[in-house]
Amino acid sequence: MAFVLMWSSGAIFAELGLESTGPLTFLALRLILSMAILWLICSGLRPSFPRTISEWRNIVITGIFLQAGYQVFFFEALSHHVSPALLTIILGMQPILTAVVGKDKTSGVQWVGLLFGMLGLTLVVANSLLIVNISAVGISCAVLSMLSITAGTFLQKRTTTSQPANMAIQYTGSAIVLTILATTMDHFNVHWTASFAIALAWMVLVVSVGATMLLYFMIRKGALTNVTSVFYGVPPTTALLDFLIFGHAMHALTILGMGLIVLGLISINRRA
Repeated sequence: MAFVLMWSSGAIFAELGLESTGPLTFLALRLILSMAILWLICSGLRPSFPRTISEWRNIVITGIFLQAGYQVFFFEALSHHVSPALLTIILGMQPILTAVVGKDKTSGVQWVGLLFGMLGLTLVVANSLLIVNISAVGISCAVLSMLSITAGTFLQKRTTTSQPANMAIQYTGSAIVLTILATTMDHFNVHWTASFAIALAWMVLVVSVGATMLLYFMIRKGALTNVTSVFYGVPPTTALLDFLIFGHAMHALTILGMGLIVLGLISINRRA
């Protein structure tokens, strides 16, 4: 529940932050500050670091999938007119893809739970799905975003390096990639305001450090199908936060979808 609340809040604060800068610049600043915090944590805790070049390389590649590829393709899909609702549906295929290609044994009850979760996810965004502008480039970016986080999740499962060191290395590699992209494509322009500073601080401390650390802990300890299914709970929680904070209406289909997602998560995780 804590992870879902923290991760779901990201959509609210990302929207606030993007009022003052471009997506690549926002992502680059987020990763640079997260990297700095994690290296500070490492300097205090003194965790063990990888001993071989191949281990460092694998961690950097994992981070580029999870921190850079996933988010860059996510925003590129939105910029190429893929609706947030359709993007949510495409990303919602991750738990099913994980169950199909993963080594974890998925029971019949869990498959029912995955289908409930997917149906619930569709109902949550059903009202927005009616407005769909199909773009081949946008759809490709959405699929690449989903494949990036799926591949990164499998790679992260194999990582045995201590969490702070692992995340510090990942964020360093991804920050370099995003800084280059932001400088060449976004020109690194920022309109600094109090709301932007709050949004950036929240995304760094709560999402990039706090929620991601929880996610990596769950990946290390749990079955990947169970872990990825938790993302089904993000869109309805975001809708609930949107209702509580901004007063935006919640439709009956959204509420019904929430119920199906809860049933799906119970079915998926009943043996976990």
